[in-house]
Amino acid sequence: MSLHRLSLLVVAMASGLVASTAADEPVVLKYKLAKGDKLLFRNEQQMKQMQTVMGINIDTNMNQEAITSQVVDAIDDKGHATLKTKFERRKMKMDGQQGKYEFDSRSTERDNTSAIGGQVTPLLERLTGSEYEVKVSRRGEIVEVKGFAELTADLLKDNPFGQFAGAAADNASAKLNEQENYVILSDKAVKPGDTWEVPIEMELTKAGKFKGKNTYTYEADDKVGDRKTIRIGMTTEMSIDLSVESDQAKVKGTISTVSSSGTAQFDPAAGRLLSAKRAISMGGQLTVEAGGVLLTVDMTQDQTSTSTLLDKLPE
Repeated sequence: MSLHRLSLLVVAMASGLVASTAADEPVVLKYKLAKGDKLLFRNEQQMKQMQTVMGINIDTNMNQEAITSQVVDAIDDKGHATLKTKFERRKMKMDGQQGKYEFDSRSTERDNTSAIGGQVTPLLERLTGSEYEVKVSRRGEIVEVKGFAELTADLLKDNPFGQFAGAAADNASAKLNEQENYVILSDKAVKPGDTWEVPIEMELTKAGKFKGKNTYTYEADDKVGDRKTIRIGMTTEMSIDLSVESDQAKVKGTISTVSSSGTAQFDPAAGRLLSAKRAISMGGQLTVEAGGVLLTVDMTQDQTSTSTLLDKLPE
């Protein structure tokens, strides 16, 4: 080999090493939101819940889909974005002990007469098209939700189901739901292989306490279509101490994570989460006191959820 070709080979190898090193340089990941930006998400959720009471198995299956729009209304001096958030469309199917139930906001048919429909349909109708505020940080942490609980407060007040539903319809619970659209990014520069943890600790009105952590891993550089992305792995460890009470019953107990997994695709150039998919299984034992009778309920719940950033509202 000539000295000229050897020199070229050394230069090529050196260039490759430089490129490789540059590619592995840590980067600070941030969401990039500007006033007037509009985001459109499709959220899908499948849940299977299995309860055993006095040797009797009770299964409930539920599928939900919601399309949510978020318009950036303001950016404060900390970089937090205030998002005007609205459920554009909503679907729900449920099959359980109380029978089958179905809701589609685009359909003119409504179930207002069944035991489930009379209680749930007015809530879903009110939420569809209503607006509330979500504040999110540059790291993707949902800082605050305003106005969500107020949307259905009057409907839940005199609704027997509402005393339980109210536990999932307050602003704190809404923060957990909104977090599905935003992976919380590391506060430090990261590179492939790096892991960071985010604690979970929250007290929910009329429901109990959540405590645990989400663990995120920068798995690899990836692509979604023509967009260069960072693939982020996700796991959750969580314990929920439940304490829910209504005029008819009291429910107490602890439910903990059995297993969890997840993957997200983040576009660092655009500062957007393109998609996220999570799966979590939880289990535990509850006590239910109703009518002077105390029952023990063994419960497991398997849930998968996906969030996808859309370019436009589907036909």
